[in-house]
Amino acid sequence: KPPVVLCHNSKWSGDARSDSAKRRHDIRPMLQRVRDTTGRTVNLIHRLDRGASGCLLLSFAEGADGPDGCRVTRTLIESMQSPEATKTYVALVDGDGKWNGIDYLSKGWFTFSNPVKDEWGKAREEAVTELLFVASTVLPPADDEDPDNPEGRRVSVVLARPRTGRWHQIRQHLASGTVGHAILGDSSHGRSRTNRSWKKRRGMMKERTCLHL
Repeated sequence: KPPVVLCHNSKWSGDARSDSAKRRHDIRPMLQRVRDTTGRTVNLIHRLDRGASGCLLLSFAEGADGPDGCRVTRTLIESMQSPEATKTYVALVDGDGKWNGIDYLSKGWFTFSNPVKDEWGKAREEAVTELLFVASTVLPPADDEDPDNPEGRRVSVVLARPRTGRWHQIRQHLASGTVGHAILGDSSHGRSRTNRSWKKRRGMMKERTCLHL
């Protein structure tokens, strides 16, 4: 799935027809794109946020709502939700791998358990993500940036494996006060100043969230 493309239409997605910039691009949701390309009815097995990108699993619903199509879809959904299933995301985050005296780059894989909020703001206690800080760098300053101030230019690569399926779980965990490395482009949990700088100076798409499955 490309970034800034919906998996499917919903009440949260708004009306893209009112946005002239979006009308210049193919903003069809992925479910519709696959259906139009294959000429077959398909079902989503899992979802990705609008701004995220990566692998999206769908199933053919043979015979529309026939028993075989429903059985395959149900089996795949149950498999993806199984504790044995592993989904590894790649995130670009704001920061140099160090936070509050902790060098996350030297920790290797570690398990982070911390409550998160759901889409209605209610706290969800059980939320577990495995994280690995892979690498970090400081980007060269743009022409209008202070070369002595690395704010907004420190970036790290993180691998994330959610063990529970809470709303925006990876995004909330990385942006938490404990880890302190918000995903670039994350308008809900990230740092507005850094996101604006990346869009202005480094060509990041308007609704991009730098999270890839």
